[in-house]
Amino acid sequence: MIKQFLKDVDWGALDYLLVDTPPGTSDEHLSTVQYLAPSGITGAILITTPQEVSLQDVRKEITFCRRVGVPILGVVENMSGFVCPNCKGESVIFAPVTGGARKMCDDVGVRFLGAVPLDPRI
Repeated sequence: MIKQFLKDVDWGALDYLLVDTPPGTSDEHLSTVQYLAPSGITGAILITTPQEVSLQDVRKEITFCRRVGVPILGVVENMSGFVCPNCKGESVIFAPVTGGARKMCDDVGVRFLGAVPLDPRI
């Protein structure tokens, strides 16, 4: 399925191709890199949440990207807070017990691109 999606579809001229993969490192990630490598991969933007289980998956993905030569453009922390649809106030719903994505990025030498709150309007 991945090969068909990446190799057999005529995408035309693209500025960007975003590929959403399951968390962690799996055969899907390796297949995606193998099929895209000949066309040139600019890099990966990794998405996490502040929860430690998600941060652990992203740490593994960072190791994978480095091993296969995919540049890491940065990390985005999703669901970093909650925006109330009524008052527009923001509160934390997934407390970053170990410091969240920003600290993880500092620890592993990857650029932190920003945080996106959980917003029911989106």
